Amino acid sequence: MAGPVRDGGLQPLDRELNRECREFAETLRELFLELGISVRRYATRCYLNPGTLSRYLSGSRIAPWQFVEELLHHLDEDCGTRLEPSALDRLRRRHRAALRTAASIGRAVQQLEGQLQAADREARRAGAREEQLDQALDDTRQTIADLDARLVRLESRPLLPAPPAPTDRVPPPGRAEPSNFAEPPGLAEPSDHAERPGRDGPPASPDATAPPDRSTLLAERDALAREVDRLAEELARARDRAACAETRCDLFERQLALVEQQQGLADVREPAVRPLEEGLPPKVLLVDDRPDNLMVLEAVLGPHGHRLVRAESGPDALRALLEPDDFAVILLDVQMPGMDGYETAAHIKRRARTRDIPIIFVTAIGTDPDHSMRGYAAGAVDFIPKPVDPWALRAKVAVHVELHCERRRHATLPAPTRHLPAPAHAHPGAGTSAGAKVPKAGAPSAR
Repeated sequence: MAGPVRDGGLQPLDRELNRECREFAETLRELFLELGISVRRYATRCYLNPGTLSRYLSGSRIAPWQFVEELLHHLDEDCGTRLEPSALDRLRRRHRAALRTAASIGRAVQQLEGQLQAADREARRAGAREEQLDQALDDTRQTIADLDARLVRLESRPLLPAPPAPTDRVPPPGRAEPSNFAEPPGLAEPSDHAERPGRDGPPASPDATAPPDRSTLLAERDALAREVDRLAEELARARDRAACAETRCDLFERQLALVEQQQGLADVREPAVRPLEEGLPPKVLLVDDRPDNLMVLEAVLGPHGHRLVRAESGPDALRALLEPDDFAVILLDVQMPGMDGYETAAHIKRRARTRDIPIIFVTAIGTDPDHSMRGYAAGAVDFIPKPVDPWALRAKVAVHVELHCERRRHATLPAPTRHLPAPAHAHPGAGTSAGAKVPKAGAPSAR
């Protein structure tokens, strides 16, 4: 083998590194220099971008443990260098300390806190709208009750006898009406221009002051009944939005707790799947049309015991879901040619056997309210932006896998002791969470 390359094209260490990250980066550089090849050549061997490898070796980005294991394998294969168990254990501890103190954890916490704040705002908005609709529904129903009482009174009112028809006095045949015949006082017909006592002008029409008849009241009641139906439907949608927002808040709080727990521990135990006694851990479906994006997801999630299934298109994802189920979560790219992520999610939610699998959209087009609402409407429970933060991604997947395992354990218990937790991947129409408002007695169901 040729003599060792002096520096292999290494970039200098990042000046802003903390002690833990610097110690790990220095150890990694020493191991790399023993290979005696350039950064570009080794990046090609590992199927990495040279810039990514340079960031690993300069300490500006913490290399995943899978890369460290691959480097140790190449050292053993090319140079016959094998670390002693104590040295390997020391390297692992340095790697964990670097991960614990790296800025990436801070970015993950900031990202999750932002998502929690957005979900909390949506929950409060939906809750306020729910209260407004609830009050409007009560007022409209009270108005209908008042109309019903008026209709009852109208129908129970007795009919008054018709006044006798006026009779004209006709003089007997052959006799003329006396010229001096005088009408009794008070019976004289008023002239067209005479004014009645107590009135200014001509008499008012009887219809102007008459109470509304039965047909008018019934028409008004029918219009109010249609308004009740509309308000009830909108109230149900508001309750669903509030329930889904509360569910997302619970998810983000669990994810934050997981990341912050790892940040504060001296000996970081990375989130891993705890296999069940009766079988393998659940599967995680990765859907992206770009193989390099799938490799990133596999590199982040692979070392933690997940069973990863890859699909490079929407139709591939639907075919993968035809296999025996037990998928805990789906990571779905939004921008894909042909069938995009939204359409793929809609197909997944239409199938009875897959509609309850939580979907996390992996997107580079942002998580602004418009995209978020469209994604939630398509059935997503969460978003993660590109470039993917490894800590946030691991926390999100670990929480969904743990919830899936909990439900699977509960499903194996005898029926009398079974107590299922509320699904963490509730979607519109899936019911309310513990934080949602309980409907009033007599109010329509949220379904």
